[in-house]
Amino acid sequence: MSDSLPPLVVGVDTGGTFTDFMVIAPGGAVYTHKRLSTPHDPGQAVLDGLAELARLLSAAPSKRLVHGSTVATNAILERKGAATAFVTTQGFRDLLHIGRQSRRALYDLTPPLPRPIIPAEHCFEVPERIGPGGEVIRPLDTASLERVAQELKARGLESVALVFLHSYANPQHEAAAARLLRGLGLRVSASHEILPEHREYERASTTALNAYVSPLMERYLKGLAVRIQEMGFQRFRVMQSSGGVTDADAAGRLGVHTVLSGPAGGVVGALRAGRAAGFTHLITLDMGGTSTDVSLLPGRLLTTTESEIDGMPVRIPVLDIHTVGAGGGSIAHVDAGGALRVGPQSAGADPGPACYGRGGVHFTVTDANFLLGRIPPGWFLGGKMRLDREAAERAGRALAQQLGATLEEAAYGVLRVVNSNMERAVKVISVERGHDPREFTLVSFGGAGSLHAAELAMELEIPRVLVPQHPGVLSAFGMAVADVVRTYVHGVLGPLNGSTLQRAQGAAAGLFERAAAELDAEGVPAAARTYEITVDARYAHQSFELPLPCPGLLDQPPEALAAQLHEAFHQAHRAAYGHAHPEEPVELVAVRLRAEGKSPAANPRLTGGKVKSRGGAAPSPEERRPVFFASGWVTTPVYPRESLPPGCTLPGPAIVVEEHATTVLPPGCSLTVLETGALLITTANASTRRD
Repeated sequence: MSDSLPPLVVGVDTGGTFTDFMVIAPGGAVYTHKRLSTPHDPGQAVLDGLAELARLLSAAPSKRLVHGSTVATNAILERKGAATAFVTTQGFRDLLHIGRQSRRALYDLTPPLPRPIIPAEHCFEVPERIGPGGEVIRPLDTASLERVAQELKARGLESVALVFLHSYANPQHEAAAARLLRGLGLRVSASHEILPEHREYERASTTALNAYVSPLMERYLKGLAVRIQEMGFQRFRVMQSSGGVTDADAAGRLGVHTVLSGPAGGVVGALRAGRAAGFTHLITLDMGGTSTDVSLLPGRLLTTTESEIDGMPVRIPVLDIHTVGAGGGSIAHVDAGGALRVGPQSAGADPGPACYGRGGVHFTVTDANFLLGRIPPGWFLGGKMRLDREAAERAGRALAQQLGATLEEAAYGVLRVVNSNMERAVKVISVERGHDPREFTLVSFGGAGSLHAAELAMELEIPRVLVPQHPGVLSAFGMAVADVVRTYVHGVLGPLNGSTLQRAQGAAAGLFERAAAELDAEGVPAAARTYEITVDARYAHQSFELPLPCPGLLDQPPEALAAQLHEAFHQAHRAAYGHAHPEEPVELVAVRLRAEGKSPAANPRLTGGKVKSRGGAAPSPEERRPVFFASGWVTTPVYPRESLPPGCTLPGPAIVVEEHATTVLPPGCSLTVLETGALLITTANASTRRD
C-alpha cells in the first residue's frame, strides 16, 4: 500500500450459476467479466476467469485479489463440512441439540428442527467447571481429556469445537484443553477465541459452525492462494459477512465469518454507488435467481450479531440483510386453498425457468417477465441465450388453468405476488424497525432486481430507484472496494458502574493491541486506520442488549463514563422500543471493537459524478414492443443502456437492456442518466424530497 499508484484490484464473487469479476485499474477504470461457475470446484472458475483476463492483468505491476466465497455457506447448507467433534463441560453434552425453548412456528405442533451438523455420537464431555465470575469450581480433568482425544482420533474426526461453560469469563481450562488437543494434531476451534461472551448455546453454535467449515475453507484458500500468487498477485483477501475483507489465512481459521460474504459485497457496492449519486439513506434490493436480499442503510452499514444460517445461530457481526425466496427462478404454484404462491422453491440454474428451453416445466418469475414482454428475447444475456416462448407459454397455461385465468392474468399475478413478497421483506427492515421507506432511495442490482424495482418502489411510495452501472456484478465491485475489517468482542458482565467499566477498559486495551498487530500484518498504514468501539448494555435480567457507541472508553474516568452510558442506554431503549425505565438498574454485557483499514483500490469511475444540469438528447429506441403493465398491453420503446448519453431523460414506459440485467420503467415514471451512466428512476407520484 506504499506504492505511488494504487494497485490493480480484482473483486471475484462466486455464485451458484455465474462467477463475476470486477477489475479496478490504478487509474480508476473498471472492467467486468462473467463466466459459468464450477460448483464441483469453485476455485476453478476463479482461475479460469483470471486466465481470460490475463492480458489486462499482466500490465499491472501491483495486483490484489478480493474473493467472496460460498464454500462455507454450501458446506453448511449441504451438510458437507469436516468430520467434527463437540467437546464440552460434563453435563452439557446435549447443548447443541437442545438449543433454546423459543418456538419457530407458533402453531405447528411438530415443527421441523435444523439438521445437526455434529451428531450426538460425536459429542463428548470433560469434567471441569468455571463459574460465571471466572472462579475455578472444578479443575480440568486432564486424564479424561486425553481419553476423549484418543477417541476422537480413533473415530477419524479432524476438527473439534471446544466449548467449556463460562470460558468467556476465564479461558484457563479451555486454553489448556486446546493446547493438548492441538498437540495431538487435531484442529481446534475454542470458544474463547471464536466468541468470548456469555450465552452458552449461541457461543457453542457459532464455535461448532466454525469448526465444521474452517478445515474446508483453509484447504480451499491455501490451494487457491498458491495459484493466485503464481499469477503475480501480491495479496489475497476474502470478503467477510461483516462487510469488510480479511487476509486468506485468517479467513481459513475463522471460516464462520464468510458465510454471507456474497450478499455483503453487494451491500457494500450499493452504499458506494448511492453515496456517489448524492444519496445517503438507502434500501438495497439484490434479486438473483433463487432469492432476494434486502438491507437498510441509514447512511452507513448496519451490522447485527443476531443472525442464523439454516436455523442455527451465528453470533458474529454480519451485515443486517434480510432474505426471502423471491428470485427469477422462483416457482409459481397454487396452494391447497386455491391461492397463488411464488417460491420459495426455485427452478435453479438447471433446468431453470421453462423459457430457458432446458427441460424446465414449472412457471417461474422469469417466465412471467418474458411472456409479458419485459425481457426482450434478443437481448437476454447480450443475445447469447435464446429463450423458448413455446415452453414458457405451456408452463403458464397450466398455471392459468388452475387459477381459472387468462395467460396474461396469471403471469401478471405472479409478478404482483413476488413483488408483494419483496414488499414485505422491505417492511421488515424498515417499517417494523421505525424507518419510513419514503425517506430512502431504493438501490437495485442483481440479474432480476431492476425488472421489479420501479413497481416495488411505487407500492412502498419510495420516491427514487438507483440502478448502478454493471448491476449484475455489483457484489464483485463491492468486494473490490471493501475496506479491511477486523472485529473483536470481550464479555464483561456486570452492573454498569465504575468497577465494571474498569474491567471493560482493560478488555478494550487488549482488543486495541490485537487490532493494531493484525492491521500491521495486513500492511495497513496507521493513517489509513479507523476504530469504532461500542459496549453492549441491557436492563438487569433482560434477555437481549443494545449496542452503545463508546469512543471515550479508554480516556474517561469510569464513574463519569458510567453516568453517560446510563443516559445513552435509556435513550437507545426508548428509540428502539418506545419506552425507557431510568429507575431500573443497567448491566454491561460486552465490549466490541471494529477496526478498519481503508481499501487501496483507486477511486473507481463507476461511482463518481452527479446529474448534468442539461441533459443530452435521448436516442431513438432500438425497437418497440408490446409490454404488459397494470393498464394492459402498451407499445414500449427498448433502449440499449450503452446508447443512453449522460444527462438524458426518458419518460415511462420504457425498457433499458444490457448484457446482464434489464430495467423496466413503468408508465408515469421517468428515468435520468447520471454522468457515470447510473440510472435514476423517479417513481410515479413520488415526493421530490431528497435525503
